[in-house]
Amino acid sequence: MLSSRHARSPFRNGKSRLRPLAAALLACVAASAQVRSRAGNPVAASPEAIARGEKLYGSRCAVCHGRDGRGGEAPSLHKSRVVVLSPDRRFFEVVKSGIPGTEMPPLPGPDEPVWQIVAYVHSLAKPGMGPPVPGDAQAGREVFTRAGCVRCHIAEGKGGVTGPDLSSIAIQSSTAEIRESILDPNAKVPPTFREVSLRSRSGQTVKGMLKNDDNFSVQMMTLDGELRTFLRSEITGFQMERESLMPAGLGKGLTPEQLQNLLAFLDRQRAPFLKSQIGFQDY
Repeated sequence: MLSSRHARSPFRNGKSRLRPLAAALLACVAASAQVRSRAGNPVAASPEAIARGEKLYGSRCAVCHGRDGRGGEAPSLHKSRVVVLSPDRRFFEVVKSGIPGTEMPPLPGPDEPVWQIVAYVHSLAKPGMGPPVPGDAQAGREVFTRAGCVRCHIAEGKGGVTGPDLSSIAIQSSTAEIRESILDPNAKVPPTFREVSLRSRSGQTVKGMLKNDDNFSVQMMTLDGELRTFLRSEITGFQMERESLMPAGLGKGLTPEQLQNLLAFLDRQRAPFLKSQIGFQDY
């Protein structure tokens, strides 16, 4: 057995031994923070920088990549691995230096305008990474409830299931796309939320949303949220509607202020369902 003298020895001068370790840990944390700051976009959180980046993009990049970044003579930035998956620094280097052997020219000069372009392109191609949408989110929550959206859509952990779940809508769709869905719900209807009408051999007619179908069966969700499966041998009639179940005039009945507040509320729906860091989580 160790003597008490030896047993106590590891704790002798404990403070003096811990100080170098603490200093080393602090140095590692500081170095890590510096690496992250160099890797990230220093102006990513600035709406003003994004606005300036939009102007620079329009004059230097839009002619090839398209005004909305979805491509033209050059590829779509919404599908570019450098834009969507690479660190900010890598995208910055591509814009700054260009791509040798291609028509992508370099952008010489100060770094700040390049970072502004990076911030703007990310606001287009990576929904959820931009600054908060202007508006009163609390008032928008009230609009969401009064307009009846909560009956069909889940937001903030509550709501119906006959419409798409909006818990992560701001990292799936841009604000422009969300606005379009509100004002013109028939513009883009998700296949699994198109209304279908099914008639069985027993004479029963069931309406709902088609969720899945194969050679043997059809799965659908009825308008009251019940999941049902029908064998194809039982079906005598099947029709898929072209219009959305969402009322077409709902968005048009909102004032500009109500619409803006609703967009602000939906912009806060950034549940991190993906294993990636989502910006502006702490509004």
